[in-house]
Formats: sequence, structure tokens, C-alpha cells
Amino acid sequence: MTDETEVARRGAGMGSTSEELAEKREARAFRWKFFLIYLAGLFAATSMGKMTPISVALREDLSLSLAQVALLTSLVTAVAAALGLFVSYLIRPLPPHRMLVAGLVVMGLAGLFCARTDSFGAMLGGRLVESVGYVVVVIVAPVLLFSLGDGKRLTGALAIWGTFMPVGLALGSFAGGVLSAWLDWRGWLTVAAGATLVVALLTTRLPAVPGTREDARPSGEGRSAAVRRLGRPLALGAGFATISGSIVATVTLYPPYLHEEFGLSTESAGTLTGVVSLAGVAGGFLASWLLVRGAGVKYLFVVALLMPAGAFAAFAGTGGLGVSVGSALVVALANELVVATVFAAVPLAVRATADLGAANGLVAQFGSVGALAMPPLVGLAVTAADGWWAVGPCLLAVCVAGLVLLQIAVRQPSYENRRVKEAA
Repeated sequence: MTDETEVARRGAGMGSTSEELAEKREARAFRWKFFLIYLAGLFAATSMGKMTPISVALREDLSLSLAQVALLTSLVTAVAAALGLFVSYLIRPLPPHRMLVAGLVVMGLAGLFCARTDSFGAMLGGRLVESVGYVVVVIVAPVLLFSLGDGKRLTGALAIWGTFMPVGLALGSFAGGVLSAWLDWRGWLTVAAGATLVVALLTTRLPAVPGTREDARPSGEGRSAAVRRLGRPLALGAGFATISGSIVATVTLYPPYLHEEFGLSTESAGTLTGVVSLAGVAGGFLASWLLVRGAGVKYLFVVALLMPAGAFAAFAGTGGLGVSVGSALVVALANELVVATVFAAVPLAVRATADLGAANGLVAQFGSVGALAMPPLVGLAVTAADGWWAVGPCLLAVCVAGLVLLQIAVRQPSYENRRVKEAA
């Protein structure tokens, strides 16, 4: 081997090593940024679950009615259902990395206020402010994820992002139950608010990302085309509403079903339902694994049909407790897989990068509408049918409709992808 050949070989090896090191550094940076964004969503979601374990203490200390406690618990979802799209347009020109920090700070300060209040009116106001911060976080966090890059790494990250809600709910409920018993409800709310402020401080390390200008739109299109561009994001959000509503209806009705049908205590029925719901998070990570390996979004959406199939068996009243719980787990796993796929599909539903924020707002808003509307509607159907069996047909109807909407939302390549293909 000549000296020149040896030098060339070593140079090639060094170049390859440099590329590998650069790739590893890039991967580490991506994971760290994703971790911070996911953490922000996780602690935002705790605001929805943190009130449940302290509801009894709130009623006693503040002399609240059951309806008032329920309102304080569900207010976050109500605000998201009413203001999701509006907030997305309002914050569109602002830097998303700063808005993420601001949303968390607002949540933390409002949480501290709620921990010190002594009246329902003040608590309601604090929760309302906290809810606005929550909506901001869940809208801008995916936008920040999109800014991290593209390809399979981003697709997998978006799917994992879809698990932030159930994990955050479980964290809020579990930690609230443990810490409120030790510190009382005021101490728990203070700890939760302080933790949110710490996460806000950590997210200041995220890189700067500019906001979206009002005139940022596909070349050659006027403002009048904005509504038409939102057609597929609307379909995605409406389809997501059926999926989120189905799982909330299931976990809402399942404890009383277990109590009436199998004689479980209300505490045991609630705990078992919580375990099933949390175990379903595995479906989100499975979606990430499948998407990274090239599984088609439209095929994963078909898994939504497993939800009514599982509900038929879970609420059938036959086969024993094991069959019922196993079937409920199928509902939870299928739900989380589809939810994660919805978040990963947002780039496929928009025609321009400028519409990502609006699409996220629509998904948040429609998802909250479904979560609010489905439980009472399915409950009315169960009452009218005089039997728990009615849960299955209700979920079948809405999930089939949702599947059609989700398929419409991703039926064509995105605007950006078409432009790339045309340029090629």
C-alpha cells in the first residue's frame, strides 16, 4: 500500500468519523429539545388532572357544591373547546419559544393564586387564567417540534408527543392523591405550580423560533384562500374529536358499569379504570415505532375501529371481569395509537407551514369539544336504551364517521411536499 493510499484511507475514515460524531451530536440535541417540549406539555396536562384528587377537600374547605367542583375540574377543557382556533391566530405572529415559556409562567402563577384563594369566584378566575396558559402551551409546543427538523425522527417525536395528555392526567391524579394527603390541597397546588414554573425556566433553553407573519401563505394565493386551506385541518380536528370523545366517554362510564355489573367498590372501579387508561399510553409509543418504520398514517387510522369493537365486549355484561377489562384495554390502546397518529399527521393536513399553528388550534379545540360532548351523549343513549350495551353502537357510529374524516384529512400530499415534487 502506497503512502498516498494510506493517507487517503485515513482521511476517509476521519471524514466518516466526523460525520458520525456530527450525527450523534444532532441526535442528542434533538432528544434534549424534544424532552423539554414534551415536559412542557406534560406539566400543562397535569392541570386537568390535579383537581380530581382534592375535590372532596375543596368541597369541605370552600363550601362548594358538586357542580362547582366539577366546573373547576373541567374548565381547562371548556376553554380549549371555546378558544383553541382563536388563540392560535392571536399568537401566530409571536415567537413560539417565548409563548411556550409565557404559557407555562401564566399557568404557574395562576396555580399559586388558586392555592391561596378562599372563595369559589377567585378559584374560578384563577383556573380560567390557568386554562388560557394551557391552551397556549398545547398550540405552540407542536409548532416548536416542527421547527426541530423533518424526516422519521420528527414523525416519531410527533407521535410520542400525542401521549402527553394521558401521561399528564395520570401524573396529576397520582401525585395529587399522594401529596395532598401529606401537604393538604393547598400544599399540592403550590407544589404543582412551582414545578410548572421550573419547567418554564428550563424551556428558556430552547432555541429561538420566529413567529409566522400574517402574509405568510402559499405563493399566488390571497387571503380569501385561507378558509379553503383549512378544509383538511378541519377534517383532521373533527375526526380527532370523535376519537378523544370516545375514550373520555369510555373512562367516564366504565367505573359505574364495573360497580353495577361486577359489584366492585367505587374506589376499586375508579382505580382499575385509571390503570387501564394509563396502560393505553403504550399505544402512542407503538404508533411512534410504526411510523418511524414507514407505516402509513391512513392505515394506522383504521385502528380506530378497534375502539367500538372493544367497547362492545367491555360493556356486554358477559364473559366476566377479565374479558371486560381486557376489552377496555383494547379501547385504550387503540385510542392512544390513533391520537398519536393524528398529531404526526398534522403536517400532512396543512397546505402551508403558516397554517401549522391554526391546525394545532383546531385539533386542540375539536378534541376538547369531543371530550365535553361525548360522555353526556353516550350516557343519554345508555339511559334511553336501558342498558350498558348501547355504548358499543354509539362508539361504532362516531368512530366510523371519524375514520372517514381522518382519511379525508390526509388523502393528498401536503402543499410543501407538492412544491418539492414540482421543483424536482
